[in-house]
Amino acid sequence: MITSLHLGNFKAFAKTQNIPVKPLTLIFGANSAGKSSIIHSLAMAHEAMRTGELDLFRTDIGGSSIDLGGFKQYIHRREITRRLEWGLTLGTGRFTGRLREIMEPMADITMTLTMGMPLDPKTDEPEPGAAPHVMTYELESDGQTLLRMSRRPGNQMALDLLPYKHPVLQRIISALLEGFTTTGAVSGEDLKSLEQPMAEIIAGLRSPMGTLFPKGIKDEGRDEDQSGSQLNLFPVSRGNRQEDLAKALRFFLPRTLDELIQELNTVMGSEINRLQYLGPLRSYPARHLAFAEHDDINWYAGGGYAWDVVRRNKEVRDKVNAWLSDAKRLSTPYELVIKNLLTIEDLEADYEHLVSGVETAMIDDDWSDFETAVGETVSGDHFGELYGILGRLKKSEEKFAAFQELILYDRRTETQVSHRDVGIGVSQVLPVLVSAFAAREKIIAIEQPEIHLHPALQAELGDIFIESALAGNNNNTFLLETHSEHLILRILRRIRETSENELEEGATPIKPDQVAVLYVQPGKKGSAILHIPVNEEGEFERPWPQGFFAERARELF
Repeated sequence: MITSLHLGNFKAFAKTQNIPVKPLTLIFGANSAGKSSIIHSLAMAHEAMRTGELDLFRTDIGGSSIDLGGFKQYIHRREITRRLEWGLTLGTGRFTGRLREIMEPMADITMTLTMGMPLDPKTDEPEPGAAPHVMTYELESDGQTLLRMSRRPGNQMALDLLPYKHPVLQRIISALLEGFTTTGAVSGEDLKSLEQPMAEIIAGLRSPMGTLFPKGIKDEGRDEDQSGSQLNLFPVSRGNRQEDLAKALRFFLPRTLDELIQELNTVMGSEINRLQYLGPLRSYPARHLAFAEHDDINWYAGGGYAWDVVRRNKEVRDKVNAWLSDAKRLSTPYELVIKNLLTIEDLEADYEHLVSGVETAMIDDDWSDFETAVGETVSGDHFGELYGILGRLKKSEEKFAAFQELILYDRRTETQVSHRDVGIGVSQVLPVLVSAFAAREKIIAIEQPEIHLHPALQAELGDIFIESALAGNNNNTFLLETHSEHLILRILRRIRETSENELEEGATPIKPDQVAVLYVQPGKKGSAILHIPVNEEGEFERPWPQGFFAERARELF
């Protein structure tokens, strides 16, 4: 659903940047230009939504790869009187239910937050001991403001702006009055007469803050008896029409706005929660994966979890093995296989031996030999419990997943090795492959997916990302911070082949509007993001800053 991000006063960025997001979004630029800041802003929002904290250092999703350093560090130029701006634009095409009805026929909806320190009005400096908060919340649809709220004391947001003539609001008001009152059709004159009542309604609307978004809309001035009424149709008389319409609007509009905000917040939150992050340096997990520490802060950001996915998921393991052995890809002699540390057969032998010993003891009514064998005094109750445990284990091989180890089998020497005994390239690419093969409906942000890979393999990753985003039912969105010329060249090639109907067998078709190529360019007033469109010939439609990977030309010529 996300079609763009909005980011201002965050790290390298000063002026708010509108960042298009496509199924494949590639972020290029010089070192320290601000490429990773785009991804880090998503990690910040993900953590803030989870905890309500904005003075963030480490994030749960980023492990040790993302250290924001607190608000005073990540605000642009460390000027703490600035306000960070962060937002998302969603296409409305996949909205469902009531939200779809309300937003029709709008093509998109943008939510923008500003975050900052409360300032002392006398000094324009942060109040002593102040912490950063969400200061404003704004919804915009098709380029027009739909509503705007700002912070008030007591962790409340007040509604400052609700443009009466916005098409969505006009539709909402007409639908409410025609559907829930006895008025029948609502005329343009009726709507015009409600402009002043609307202003009065706005003045009384408040919203308590959640962790990152306002929780909804409440009308502080609403009469309690009226708020509890269960009316089927609100009566509108001929002689008192305008007053009755105003009363109906006060009754129904706050509820509808509350419903709109809560539904949108649910959708926005779901989109943010789709984020999956893989840092620039993938770590080796423990030698024995079956007993790895899953609470390691880098379990996800460092890619350790990926080895466990391969251990548990045969479908993913088969795809990774195909990549490892393919002559056009890694072309290694290794194959990932499962080694059972404890098998059903092992348990069955012990189980039969145990049963035989129990039966003999019961027949002879003599438990002494059995007690000597097991080293303790036993009773019939012990055996009943033991029978149950062993029986359940025998019937469920899934119980043995904890006793399975992932190993690399070297087909050349017919020996097994640990993942810690092979080259660094395998360890760095495997989490990238697992992210693409195993994830479903995720926003997958990867810093430097090409690290430690041969140029030819960097190009092959292009096909992996295209397939994961656009083929089958994975439907992932990729944000790739990269320096790889070979990766983008493969994607451009596939675009050209798709338009010319010359795709090689097995390749996934891709169109220009499914790719966003971004270049982050540093400047004295902050970094700027340049969007470089691609055409059907697989060519850039605007000049690449300083030439497309001009370093190659300089070295060659």
